[in-house]
Amino acid sequence: MPRKNKMKSYLLKSLTDDQLGVLTNAGVQHYPWDEGIIIEETQLDLALSVLGATGTKSKTEYEGVYKLKLTFKKPGQGKRDEKGARKLDEEALKQEKERLEFRRRYIKACESRTKGMLESAALAAENNRKKLTGAKYRFVTSKRTEVFGARLQDSPAAARTMLTELERIRVVRGVQAVHVVPNRLLISTEILCAVDPETGFRHEVGQFLITVYLDGSNDGIRWQNNSRRIDGVRQNMNAPTVFSDGQAGAAEIHATIMELIARLELSTVAELAIQFIENPENNEYGKYVSNWPLL
Repeated sequence: MPRKNKMKSYLLKSLTDDQLGVLTNAGVQHYPWDEGIIIEETQLDLALSVLGATGTKSKTEYEGVYKLKLTFKKPGQGKRDEKGARKLDEEALKQEKERLEFRRRYIKACESRTKGMLESAALAAENNRKKLTGAKYRFVTSKRTEVFGARLQDSPAAARTMLTELERIRVVRGVQAVHVVPNRLLISTEILCAVDPETGFRHEVGQFLITVYLDGSNDGIRWQNNSRRIDGVRQNMNAPTVFSDGQAGAAEIHATIMELIARLELSTVAELAIQFIENPENNEYGKYVSNWPLL
């Protein structure tokens, strides 16, 4: 299977509610991250245009994710002076060189980060096992301690296993981008469609941010529809089977998801999460798929 081109993402902070509203009204897809929002590369020009701003990017610790410092145009400002143009061109050239150097160090850096994440997750699992009394948390933490404990005896192999799993996620059908942050895996999807189990018609549900909680919190997973919210069995549903808070309507899926998370079978989690949106059952939830736009 051909490998997908990796997309760049941009982190914008300190936007006002009015500015966020401007982005939403213009159809700019974005999702919250690190006290700001993330915008994919394909949405950047539109975002800057509707905000009336220019952006200067800088690196973050995550591959493919850049901070974007916004400079808002003053009323009547139409052209930048020649000195400012040269400065921006020089900065763009410098950033391109930095990007190439960053790619050269990518594998080594990823191995270091994933090793630290595995060790942190193993320690968190052990601590949670002693403190938490809920049945779901006891299951996840004990399972993670068992699995991670075996893998950390050969941490280079564990890091390679984690990197391989992340690459598998990137080629899962429907996955657009993947980001790893502490204790979470963020999966941005393409537009997902669902088949009405009664009519067989296809409906556009939307583009999703799927958050996988590697520590087993929040039942292991949440879905956020970045395109639309529709009334179904309840108001403002993310999907026919996903409530407004991102929680699945079918409780039985969480046991499977947390078992897979505990075993670090994250590509299978991604596949299952996408199939959960695309294949609603013919029940009290699935019948509302007809409320979503018909293709």
